Parts: sequence; C-alpha cells; structure tokens
Amino acid sequence: MDRLWAIKQDVDPFRVRFFLFYWDYLAILRCTIFRCPYCRWIFKVTWGPNNSLLGTGGRTCWHCRQVFWDGSNEWPEMSGEEQRLFLMPITIAGLLGALVLIPALFVWMSFFIKSHIYFRYGLFFEILGLPIALWFGFRVFQITRSIRRYNARGNPGVK
Repeated sequence: MDRLWAIKQDVDPFRVRFFLFYWDYLAILRCTIFRCPYCRWIFKVTWGPNNSLLGTGGRTCWHCRQVFWDGSNEWPEMSGEEQRLFLMPITIAGLLGALVLIPALFVWMSFFIKSHIYFRYGLFFEILGLPIALWFGFRVFQITRSIRRYNARGNPGVK
C-alpha cells in the first residue's frame, strides 16, 4: 500500500492585490505549514516555500500514529540548492549580512568622518553573532546525524 504525501499549505496573510499586481505587505510573516494527510495535524512550519527536511522520507504522525511521506532526504541525497536552503535559509542569510554590513559601515564612517564613533561591538556580536553561531552549530549536528543514518543504511559514503 502506498503512503500518502504530507499536505503543504502556503500561508501569506498580508498579500494585497493592488490593481494588476500583488503587493507583499509584511512578507516576513509568510510561512509554509506541513500537515499530516490523515488527521491534518501540523508537524512542521517553515518560513519559506521550500521543504528542505532531513530524514529518511517517512514520518510518523504524533497525533494519529499513521506513517506518511514528508519529502525529506538525507544530506548526501539532497541537491546543492536544497543543502544551501537547509543550512542557510533567507532569514539566516539576512542576519549574516547584517552581521557583516553594520560593523563595516561603522568602520567606514569612522574613516569618512575622521572621528571615533562609539559602537559596542561586543554587545552587537552577542546579539547577532551568538544566534547565528548556535544556528550553524545545531545544523552541523543535524547534518552529521543525517550522514550517519545514510551510511548506516548501507549506502556508499560521502566523498
């Protein structure tokens, strides 16, 4: 018997039609909800339309205990685009850009004005750098587990 696929629902609460074009008001609130096909229980909410989940492909619903396909792959089975989206989604890419751009602007301004600008680098890197470091640390842990699961299935190792 074939398993059912997870239900993917894109939620865009603030998309407003303005004449012939769509205007994305508060587009950051756009998300994708993944549900169990049997009981409609939510098992994953992501901030983008892409499903880049790590796993064997099958998932057991916490609510109804039915097994269904969630579209996940192990790390070596993912394409390069899926790997990039898993490791660095758009939110993390924005935070990483801010982590580089804001101190660079302060250094540039200190040379342009020829005066010392007081900027709390320690506090800044604590606020932005710590969450990014924790994100990448957690993702590396998940990727390592995925590679071990992939190799334990008897598939050839990653080169």
